[in-house]
Amino acid sequence: MSWINTAADKLIAGAILLCLSPLLGVIALAIKVEGLFDPAARGPVIWTVTRISQGERFGMFKLRTLKANRHPDGYEKIDEAYTYQTNPHSTRVGRFLLKWYLDEFPQLLNILRGEMRLVGPRPVQPWYYERELSLGADTKRLVKAGWAGLAQSSKGATGSEYKSRRLDAWYVRRVANMSSWQRLRYDLRVTLRTLQTVLRGEGL
Repeated sequence: MSWINTAADKLIAGAILLCLSPLLGVIALAIKVEGLFDPAARGPVIWTVTRISQGERFGMFKLRTLKANRHPDGYEKIDEAYTYQTNPHSTRVGRFLLKWYLDEFPQLLNILRGEMRLVGPRPVQPWYYERELSLGADTKRLVKAGWAGLAQSSKGATGSEYKSRRLDAWYVRRVANMSSWQRLRYDLRVTLRTLQTVLRGEGL
């Protein structure tokens, strides 16, 4: 990836964060207010979860959506695959954030830190990454994870893990031979598609 793509990613991520700062302030207040009325909902506004980007572990930022006695690194296991509607550990504010993907916006900070890209494969848990490797899928070893992506933009239509994995692999193959400018234009289109999914509230 050239410096053009890196600079564009950070510029766009910074601009989105700046535009959303009032909304993020309101969300932070809502999380804290819920904790005043429900002790189980108390906790930090932003937490760090362990994810994989280009085969390496990193701390990914998310708005907290779970109750105080739960943390994604402790409960996001193979046998606990909840949707935002059915997860009994979600806070009320958290369910709203998950429906509209608002919990994902702090990942823009990971882009500014160089740990993620604006567009790329989904950032997944270490156990999920190891399982993909065992199935012969090494997509997430080749490129950095993305805040937006083909799998993310299609979430409302493709709830299948298999389809999401194929979309991640297809993205990597498609951009492999693109020039920096071609990839920049393509990534912008994917970002816009992902934002449309967010605005439709097609969370899982």
